[in-house]
Amino acid sequence: MVAGLALGIATAVALVGVSSALERHLGAELDRYGANIVVAPQSDGLDVSYGGTQVSGISYDLVRLETADLERIRSIELASRLSVVAPVLVGSAEVEGRRVAIAGVDFEEATRIKPWWRVYGDVPAAPDEVLVGYDAARAFGLLAEAGTGGEDLTSKPVDPWYGVDAETGAMAEHAGHEGGHHDTVALSRGEVTIAGARFRVAGVLEPTGSADDRLVFADLARVQAMLGRSDELSLVEVSALCTDCPVEEIVAQIQSALPSARVTAVRQAVAARSMTVARLARFGAALAAVVLVVAALLVFVTMTSSIAERRREIGVLRAVGFRRAHVLKIIGLEVVALGAIAGLVGWLAGWTTAVATARYLADGAEVAVSIGPLVGVIAVTGAILVGALGALYPALRASRLDPTEALRHV
Repeated sequence: MVAGLALGIATAVALVGVSSALERHLGAELDRYGANIVVAPQSDGLDVSYGGTQVSGISYDLVRLETADLERIRSIELASRLSVVAPVLVGSAEVEGRRVAIAGVDFEEATRIKPWWRVYGDVPAAPDEVLVGYDAARAFGLLAEAGTGGEDLTSKPVDPWYGVDAETGAMAEHAGHEGGHHDTVALSRGEVTIAGARFRVAGVLEPTGSADDRLVFADLARVQAMLGRSDELSLVEVSALCTDCPVEEIVAQIQSALPSARVTAVRQAVAARSMTVARLARFGAALAAVVLVVAALLVFVTMTSSIAERRREIGVLRAVGFRRAHVLKIIGLEVVALGAIAGLVGWLAGWTTAVATARYLADGAEVAVSIGPLVGVIAVTGAILVGALGALYPALRASRLDPTEALRHV
């Protein structure tokens, strides 16, 4: 009975430990993939048509975002749950004789909020360096056939990425994930002219299938100065680590800090993350419940068999004056003692199993399994309750045993 009950408790503890660890890990992984909150300037707009022809709309009462607003976002009460705060300024400038869209970004923040980026070459590290989208690079004639004498650039990820620590909930740097392919392109020339100034092409963005392919990315401060929009921002992308807190609360706090801005949660990302995490937790809880039911049935069968084998002893006890309550107490103490032993063994075995399997299930990633003393107390209490539930009917049946019937077998 101890072995069977310990196996059930160990399985339940391991499932709960692994599912909670994977839940935190999955939440941190999902938080890597882009912003789930967007802060944009608040404005009113009007669509204009003339003679049945739709013309460009106009915006009025526009309240601009400024660089100083970044500190207001980072100073909210739940600032520790903000993974990335990435400012962006979008405008147009003349690049290589043609008018194109240019984005001013903080490259450290941009690569953290878009870890799926892969770059031929390097991410810009100096104000006079740019990152060119793949389609824009082809349009400017920056790309050449490999082996034609141009500078060869190898594609690589933009990791490391930053996420929430699984145990403490604090921000922590994680090792980069190497993966994908490593194609090489040739750069025909290493400089471009933007608004009359020369910039070195540090890298070319590998095709993403999004608008990023047509953009030129440059240092935020340089773009602000180039466009004559000092300290101005077009939007701020925020990645909030909300595996255990409502994203709506963070949105409300940012809105309170920036009352003149429009703060929007990307609800598809938030809903998908919450749904995935919730399903994982429910699956672990349901499987643990099934295992505990099986353990209770095992206790029931074991105790029924044990009492059937001890009919003589029970009959003798009843014949010498033991009451039904005494028999119930003896069997109950036995079940409590065995349940406590099984719970302790199951807790230790489940902890060991969870630690051993969590890393494997997370494809080798570092996953912290948190199964503390409180879980041990719950495991021991649960084992006693499951044992008592399984032994309840056999114990009642033993207490009602007729001593004369039992003594026939003596």
